[in-house]
Formats: sequence, C-alpha cells, structure tokens
Amino acid sequence: MKHKKGWMIIAGILVILFIIEVLASIFFYDLAIKRGPKDFLNGNEDLKVSDKAMDEFLQGDWIDWTNEQKFEEMQLTSYDGLKLQGYYLPAKKPTNKLVILAHGYLGHAKQMGLYGKYYYEKLGYNIFMPDARGHGESEGDYYGFGWQDRLDLIDWTKKLVKKLGPETEVVYHGLSMGAATVLMASGEKLPDNIKAIVADSPYASVYELFAYQMKRMYHLPAFPILDGTSVVTKIRAGFTAGGFRFEAGTKSYGTNSLYSRQYGYIRADKDDP
Repeated sequence: MKHKKGWMIIAGILVILFIIEVLASIFFYDLAIKRGPKDFLNGNEDLKVSDKAMDEFLQGDWIDWTNEQKFEEMQLTSYDGLKLQGYYLPAKKPTNKLVILAHGYLGHAKQMGLYGKYYYEKLGYNIFMPDARGHGESEGDYYGFGWQDRLDLIDWTKKLVKKLGPETEVVYHGLSMGAATVLMASGEKLPDNIKAIVADSPYASVYELFAYQMKRMYHLPAFPILDGTSVVTKIRAGFTAGGFRFEAGTKSYGTNSLYSRQYGYIRADKDDP
C-alpha cells in the first residue's frame, strides 16, 4: 500500500512539473515570438548604444529624407500565403545596382532609410526595403527570426529582378535580425544577381540567443523550458529555436561580416577602421 502511494506521489509531481513546463513554454513563446509589444525589452542592458548612435537613429536627417521620398509600394504573397509589403525607390539615374535592406527585430522597413539614404544619395543605387513577416504592414502572427524570412527575401529578389531586368546586381544589407536573415539566405541557392551580402550584428543561433536572455533576465537555465518553447514554436510558427543556425554569423566570422561572390566572407571586428 505504501509502495503504491509512493508511486502516486511521484506521478503527481511529474504531472505538475509537466504542466509547469507547458505553461512556461507558452509564456516564453508569447513573450518573444508571438507578434505584439515587447515591454520586457525596455531597459535591456544589451540594447544600450552610445548617445551619438541613439541621436542619429532618433533624430538623424535620414528620417526626414525617408519621409520625403515617393516610394512605390509593392506586395508579395509568401510561399505560405502571407501578404507582405515592401517599398521601392528607383535611383536618380538609371542603374542596374539594387540594395535590399532588411530591418531588425520589432522594426519596420522604413527604419532602414538610415542606410538607404547613403546607398541612394552617395552610391546611386535603387533601394528596396521590405517589412518582414509579422512586422510593419506585412501579415504574420509571429516573428520568424530570419528563418522563413530568408525565403521571403529570395522571393522579393526574384520579383525585383523581373521588374528591373536580368542584368540587375543586388546587394543584401541586413541589421540584427535582418543580418541573420541575409546570412540564412546565403545558405540557399541564390539567384546569380546577388553580388554581395552585408551583415551588421547578426546572431548565429536563436537558441543560444534565447538561452542567454533567459539566464540574464530570469535566472533560468535553457533546459527544459527553452526546449519546450521550441516545440510550441514548431506547432504555431513552423520552426524551432534550435532547429537552425548558420556558420556565417558571429561564431565563425565575427560580430559583423560582409560576403561577396569574389572574396567570400570578410570578418569585420568592432574595432576595425
């Protein structure tokens, strides 16, 4: 009788732990991956930048420049049926040069006017800035952290090359999640039109990124909660936090990297000129 009672207690504890795991996994999915405001990022030490950089981002003249441009709004239906939005601006003079600018987590397309102004005014490029799925005016109930976005990027490229002509030469330039997107895209069979990839501050693994933040913010180990969150993410969004990584990110090529078909990946450390 005592033996049976002992097993019932153990079974009860396991059930409780399982329920806690499920609830915690759903909580962290809603916290980081489900579309919506992310108040937990307020005051995040990892997001602090210099006063000069913050002033440029919030008050730089690129903002007025972006607002003054007459962008052509473009739409794309993704491979899984989402309506995606993008903004195209033809160069002042005819050119076959095009830059596609990929924004970061919780951002939107026109924030990449910060870089678009330089490509347009100084380099004479056509520029295109898409809203990633789940961001801006694009549909989507979750943030893909670059995984599905890599395929959207390639589809946008094909659409733009068809619009501009087969001689179009394309640069991918991504920031943060956008940097991860362009590097993940580099692992696919890219159109020959892609000539260079600029990745500013990518991450190599979403699992490692989440694990770090869980430990720093909640003092929790990644296992088993993050593994449970990966299962929830797979069910709801079609990917897992630990299911993809790329070797062209921070682990192998430094915090920043540039890829060209001629020279391959070029590492650029933060202290380099």
